[in-house]
Formats: sequence, structure tokens, C-alpha cells
Amino acid sequence: MVIIKPFRGLRYNHDIIKDCSAVMTPPYDVISPAEQERYYRNHPNNMIRLDLGKEFPEDTEADNRYTRASEFLEEWMKAGILKQEDAPAIYIYDQEFSYGGKHFIRRGFIALVRLEPFDTGSIYPHEQTLPGPKADRLKLMQSCKANLSSIFALFPDEDNAADNYLHSITTTKPEIDFVDDSGVTNKLWVIREKKTIDKLIEIMKGKALFIADGHHRYETSLVYKEQKHKENGGQNRELPSDYVMMVCVSMNNPGLQIFPFHRVVRQIKDFNPDHVLHSLKEFFEIEYMENSGGIDAIMRKLNSDSAPHCFVMYAGQGDRYSLLRLNDKRILEKVFANDHPEWKHLDAGILHSIVLKRILGINSDEAGLKDFIKYVKNETEAVSLVQSGAFQAAFILRPTLIEQVREIALAHKVMPPKSTYFYPKLITGVVINKIN
Repeated sequence: MVIIKPFRGLRYNHDIIKDCSAVMTPPYDVISPAEQERYYRNHPNNMIRLDLGKEFPEDTEADNRYTRASEFLEEWMKAGILKQEDAPAIYIYDQEFSYGGKHFIRRGFIALVRLEPFDTGSIYPHEQTLPGPKADRLKLMQSCKANLSSIFALFPDEDNAADNYLHSITTTKPEIDFVDDSGVTNKLWVIREKKTIDKLIEIMKGKALFIADGHHRYETSLVYKEQKHKENGGQNRELPSDYVMMVCVSMNNPGLQIFPFHRVVRQIKDFNPDHVLHSLKEFFEIEYMENSGGIDAIMRKLNSDSAPHCFVMYAGQGDRYSLLRLNDKRILEKVFANDHPEWKHLDAGILHSIVLKRILGINSDEAGLKDFIKYVKNETEAVSLVQSGAFQAAFILRPTLIEQVREIALAHKVMPPKSTYFYPKLITGVVINKIN
């Protein structure tokens, strides 16, 4: 059973930090080197120094990005730049944004959630993880002894009881209210009243949690938990490391938006677009499209297509795009007989197993993915990367559905990496959980 509790969050002191937008960042894994440099310049107390510090050639085991993050954290706490809550609280977190001419509010709450193994508990993953990011996040957690950012989780809320309750307890002015780099308005309410907190915990009883973003950090937290129990002699008692900070959002929340992650590929030996398309005809019906109406017209056609499985390939052949529609679902049984059979229901899974692996020879291990594939959330950028010559082809996808996320997770299966892009991304630095 999922266990939720309030905590004494560590937050920027508004008496010292007047502009929250100057010190907070997106998640570490979507920050480019150029953006990292910009966040460093934004403010001397920017979260980038904690969550994604710079590496230097002279770094050693005793002086590196992780040890410096810990030193910054301790210095900022001592200086009062970061201030811990006087009493345990939960935090209501809003992100307001516009998309497609519509206005959305995605509302959730931030609390500590007791860690559970994926195979035995009520917390479910939906994406593959890779060793590299987990090793990085573990070193940072070991050094800082903190959750610097929240894991993003979803919960079923068929009667909207949780969502309605969150709206009923945010009638006052938020303690944080700022617009981030992407134009999203971020608001935070601090809920300290025990009666209010207890009611939310009661509403959440019996609900499962599905991880949307933060799979690597969740698995890292499980490892850290085990390490701390060993350090404490393996005694069967609760430790602060048994919990991790999460933002929990109802699956019914109207502001819950899922975008696709597109793929661009490079370093494919003897790559020839016409030869690739010829090979793809075994699996796909191919419709060639001339991009006379711009990439937006291509996206409209893709998103309105009635085929159960389709995506677009662009290989730098002028304005020619190829719409690939799976031509026979029966072929999936053979392709996926011994290789992630659950992927046969996913456009991203079909792309990875048939196109990337079988046709282009890209394996799904960490080295293969890192060396040959880049994940891009913007289709215009994906096309531009191919046109620049840096990449050989782009594959443009439709969004994964929330029902697919839930189905895969409940089956204790995982999707290919970067199958979902939950928008907007949570902001790092709104609340920190110091694991005392």
C-alpha cells in the first residue's frame, strides 16, 4: 500500500531570493550544455550548481561536481538562502500553460512517498532505465543526502475526489508564483494544517502510483535506501531514506498533457534512404508526402491518421516525407514473440524493434541508444538536425496515450526509453527534501 506523509521541505528564502525564476531550472536531463552555462550566469544560488554542476579536467575523487553540490547546499542552508519548514507540510503545486490555443492548469501535491520495490508494491514504472544516469544520480544523492527534485507520479482518481480536494484547499494566495523560461506559471501553496493533510492522506489510501518522470531517480532512491539500512546494521526500523519526494497528479487532471519524443539517428553505416524505405515495405505501407504546408501540415496529417500504428520518416530528401503505416498487425506476433511483446501495442515500440533494431541495426542497450539516437521533443528541431547533416534520419511520432502508460505499468512491463514527454516539466528547486 502506498504510504504518503508530510515533510519539512527546504525552500528558497524569499527574504533573500526575490526572484524565483532566477534560481530554478528544468529537470537535469533536459538541460543542454549551453543552458547549463546560462543557468550558472543567472544567479550565484541557481539550482544548477546542485543538480547539474559543471565538470572540470582537474576534478578528483575528493573534489568534483558531487562534492561541490554538497558544499553549496550546506553553505546556502547556513546562510539562510535555503530555509527549512518549521513544521511538516504538503505542498500544492500548479503549473499553468497554454497549448494549441487552450489554457491548462495541471495541479498536484508534493509529499514524501514510502519507497516500494516495483515488483511487489503499488508503485509502477513504465519506461526502461539505463545504468549511466542511475550511477550519476546515486553519487549526487550520496553526497548531498537530499532529493533535489521531485519524482513525477500519476494516480487513478475516477471520482475526482483527490483533484477536487486539492482545488478546495488552495483559496489563499500562493507562497510561490513565477513564470519559468518556457512561459509556464508555477504556483506553490504550503499546507501545514494537520487536519487538512490527514484528509488528503485518507483520500489517497489504496491508490496506486504510476511514475511519469523520474524512473532513474526512483531506482536510485531504492539503492540509497538499502545502503542506509546496511549502514544502520540492517535493523528493521524506518529511516528517512525509506521515503522519496514526489509530485502526485490525478490521471483525470485536465492539465495532464503527454507529448511524443521524436528520434533522430546517426552513424548508420552505409545509410541510404531509398534502400531503407525499400526494406520497410515488408512491414509498412508507405505514403510519400511533399511538405508544401510546412511541418505543421505534416503533423496534422500524422495525428489525424486513423491507422492504429504509424509515424513519419524524414531522411533529408528535400521536402519529401514518408508516412509509414503498419500494413499487417499479424506480423507483430512474429516480430515480438521473444522481444518485448508488450511493445507491439506502442508506436515507439514498433519503431524501436522493427525500424531501429531490425532495419538499421541499432540495439536497445545503453551504448547503442547513446551513440546512435538522440531524443527530441520538437519536430521542427528533429527535421533541422537532419537537414544540417548532423543526423541521417528523423522519425516523428504521435503521443503515447495515458491508458497505454497505465496498462504497461500494471503489467509490470516497460516502454522504450523516452516514450512519453509529460508537459510541462516539473521545476527543480521549488522544494527540496533533505534526508536527515
